[in-house]
Amino acid sequence: MTLQHVVLFSFPRDLSDEEAGQMRGMVAAWPEQIGLMTKCRLGTDLTGARTRGYRYLLYTEFPDVETMNAYRAHPVHLEFMDWLTERDCTPLAFDYVLDEQTVLMTEATETMTDLPAGPPRTG
Repeated sequence: MTLQHVVLFSFPRDLSDEEAGQMRGMVAAWPEQIGLMTKCRLGTDLTGARTRGYRYLLYTEFPDVETMNAYRAHPVHLEFMDWLTERDCTPLAFDYVLDEQTVLMTEATETMTDLPAGPPRTG
């Protein structure tokens, strides 16, 4: 089972270039320092027009819930959370399983048969 962990970040003021670089540097180090995720992305919206103040998006994937929970408890992740708190960040997180119910279009390198089956459909 693959799990997606998506987090939006809203700060009460624009981050300085130095702070934005710190944030990117911390997240960029996770694959080596934490090593539990299978994908890791961090970006900003192209226009900022529809973000409702959420300026950054973190996208990660994990093989299962237990691995994601280990990531959440990892000291490097906790240090990042402290960094966010120091800047009065409001994160908005969403986690879900990738399966035949949630993946509506596969990536070029995968097929629907590569995904685990979801719960039975009703109705």
